[in-house]
Amino acid sequence: MLSIAPDVTLKGLMRLLRHPLRIGLLTTLLGTALIAACGDAASPGDAAVKSAMTVTTVAAKTKPMPRAIAVMGTVVAWEEMPVGAEVGGLAITEVLVDEGAEVKRGQVLARLNDSVLRAQLAQQEANIVAARATLTEAQANLKRAEELLPKGHISGQTADARRAAAGTAQAQLTVAQASRDETLARLAQTRITSPDDGYISARSAVIGQIVNSGDQLFRVVRDSRLELDAEIPETMLATLTPGLTVQVTADGLPTAAATIRAVAPSVDTKSRLGLAHIALPVGAGFRPGMFAQASIAVRDSAALMVPASAIVYREGAAGVFVTAKGDTVRFRKVETGDRSGDNVEIRSGLAAGDEIALKGAGFLEDGDRVTVARDPEGNAPPLAKTEPGPK
Repeated sequence: MLSIAPDVTLKGLMRLLRHPLRIGLLTTLLGTALIAACGDAASPGDAAVKSAMTVTTVAAKTKPMPRAIAVMGTVVAWEEMPVGAEVGGLAITEVLVDEGAEVKRGQVLARLNDSVLRAQLAQQEANIVAARATLTEAQANLKRAEELLPKGHISGQTADARRAAAGTAQAQLTVAQASRDETLARLAQTRITSPDDGYISARSAVIGQIVNSGDQLFRVVRDSRLELDAEIPETMLATLTPGLTVQVTADGLPTAAATIRAVAPSVDTKSRLGLAHIALPVGAGFRPGMFAQASIAVRDSAALMVPASAIVYREGAAGVFVTAKGDTVRFRKVETGDRSGDNVEIRSGLAAGDEIALKGAGFLEDGDRVTVARDPEGNAPPLAKTEPGPK
């Protein structure tokens, strides 16, 4: 083997470099020396022992999984009652409530002009008095006739006439009383009252308005109760029953706890959606027509669960590192589902009992060697990424 003499001086090297052929020879000699040096450094006896990452593992387990359905809909009144005029041709003289006012059953909301009806009532009361007097006289005449008829002092024809007169007087009194009762009923109808407790959601009545029979003047939300008509996909309707707990949210309002009152028995043929009527708490700030979202808690079901921190992503795919035979881990793609607290549902890719990397999973690659630290408290030694093992 060619080598450079140890006694070659710097001055001698400079003389060698002045000749092209000598430059090539020198380059060859230097390269040979470097290769020899590298070979000596990589000798098997001095190889460094590669260490492995320390990770904690956890077993995939089947646990009860709380299920929730996210829906949306519109806030409506549980029952919105129209309040209108039962008599026509009268003007409104008073309006006593406005929109948003809380009202009680029987409370007067507005009054109509009743002056004509009161005059009619006075006349009918007088007619009753006159009819009652006529009846009294007719009954007295009949009584005398019945006393005189057996004695032969009056004819039977006269007695019959007095009986007819008494009957006619009684009928006239009944007609007068019926007319009076009709007027009293019409007078009562000049007072527009609330049919039940609630609040005024709409008002169209104004003073001076001449109403017709049947005109709507107010709308009252019965008992101030509101509902959320939530649209439910037909595939989920079977999971809903009255009484289920619902969390309802709307812009600007805190989340309110509600319950399902009823589930509509039909499905829209075009949208394939059904309706769940969700009873909202009174005083929660919701208003008819608002858009709201809801989360309906349905019954729990068993699901394979793993901690969310064990889920890693490689090339856009979710997966976990499963401990394989020996001291290596393998990346396995999984399909994730719903989340419950710190746990994630695994719909496919794992089986119950599979051991997966928990702490340190984010630093791993497929085929890495690991050292498993099994700590029942979930605490692991500080993690340090080292060279991966052979793949």
